[in-house]
Amino acid sequence: MADNRVSSTRRALLQGLAGATLAAGATGCGGGSSGAPGTGATTQPGSTPDAPPSGPHAPRGVHVSVVEDPHTTRTLTWFTDGLSSPPSMAIFDQPPTRLSAAEDAKRPFARGTSSTAERTFGVNAQTHRVTLRGLDPERPIRYRVGSEQGGWSRTFWLDPVPRNTWRFMHFGDHGVSARAHRVTEEALKHPSDLLLLAGDLSYADGNQPVWDQWFNDVEPLLASTITMSAPGNHEAKDGGGRESGQAFKSRLTHPDPRLSVVGNNQGSTFYSFRFNRVHFLVSSAGALIEDFSLAEELVNMEVDLASAALARLRGEIDFIAVMQHYPIWTDQLGRSPANFTLVALEEDILLRYGVDLLLVGHDHVYQRSQKMAYGSNSPLGYVQVMVGTGGQSVRLFDESPQRWSAFQFIGLGLATYEVSPGRITGTFHGAAPEGDEGDALQTVLEPFAVRDTFSIERRSLAACEQCALPPRDPDVLLRNFPLIVHHTRMRNRLAFEHCG
Repeated sequence: MADNRVSSTRRALLQGLAGATLAAGATGCGGGSSGAPGTGATTQPGSTPDAPPSGPHAPRGVHVSVVEDPHTTRTLTWFTDGLSSPPSMAIFDQPPTRLSAAEDAKRPFARGTSSTAERTFGVNAQTHRVTLRGLDPERPIRYRVGSEQGGWSRTFWLDPVPRNTWRFMHFGDHGVSARAHRVTEEALKHPSDLLLLAGDLSYADGNQPVWDQWFNDVEPLLASTITMSAPGNHEAKDGGGRESGQAFKSRLTHPDPRLSVVGNNQGSTFYSFRFNRVHFLVSSAGALIEDFSLAEELVNMEVDLASAALARLRGEIDFIAVMQHYPIWTDQLGRSPANFTLVALEEDILLRYGVDLLLVGHDHVYQRSQKMAYGSNSPLGYVQVMVGTGGQSVRLFDESPQRWSAFQFIGLGLATYEVSPGRITGTFHGAAPEGDEGDALQTVLEPFAVRDTFSIERRSLAACEQCALPPRDPDVLLRNFPLIVHHTRMRNRLAFEHCG
């Protein structure tokens, strides 16, 4: 996957920039080893797929991500209560097809892999991580996690990832409300090969047990779907200063950044991965600026997207997509753009390397743009899809749609995308509220329905050649970095004034 090597000169520059960020002032907002013996299902507590986990250190909050090849590996993460839980593992096998409940209860698991463990931020619990390798890319994966002494999870299944036509899903701003539960239920009706969460996941806001509730609520979705997440402004409240976003970092597992000063950053808040012929870059967009990683992240964004643009020109991929919490352009009052210096740099990077799709959340509405550049329509620009409709709350639009806007919707919803050779087809599934103010605005009872569809075509060879440019030196890229830090902190503070 990513190359973690970085020159001594660039390393020194990144460390110096981190120090410059600190000097600017802090005004915050408040895998494992393989080859373990297999364990038979008949010896485990709860021998049927639907049996709830049991035991003194029963696993909970199971979720799946990828840090390596999405066809031959899966990374599993889960939690156990207490700091002295016994060593845990994942046990798994790959039958030719999914089994019935009766067959599942009788069939032993053929393989096992031990997990690593570390303390979960803010609660008396441990986070366990393990990467399953050497998987048959054509067969489903049947697995459970835990230990004989502490207890086992229920059995989960993961389908193989198709190579030609496949699907992903995207939404942000979720939480633990009844509205969020409706979005989770709707997501389960649209099986996807990949789920992208665009920040503000639990809305714990520093109350760490809320994270446990959120992971338990969404476990049926996250344990059966590869899930990759971006941090949002509400994640910044879990820890302060350099500890900003610690719950996100200690509970999720992502690839290391391409260029990393610290290395071994399992819960990275900025990273990239390739899923078939789509290159994804995930950015914090400065949501966690108090941890002093923004300079490193912007250099990563430049280098990573330059590499992706070259891969597209060589015919290795068809599309480049970026996911982050904050939108660049929006029709929410005071937020378009809310941080001009960072937005100007980000948009310059996106346009320089020909990003096709920008997936965001933050504003609790749905809004899709035309192909755009610098707030205007452009055939060589990117499409921004804002899906902040995950359920935390429902908002109205504060301003009339700008000329770049193609479609708007108020309510709950999620976006699904079908990727076929040379094309991405997007669909927004939404449910409208009972009214436009007060409790009626926050009450969403109607069924979900298709509200918007759109497609994005692969760029022409000439357009790909135009975007295959070398990365710029960090000193050129970050010449306005002190101003970026100042404006990003202002934006992050103002963001909480609009929260709802």
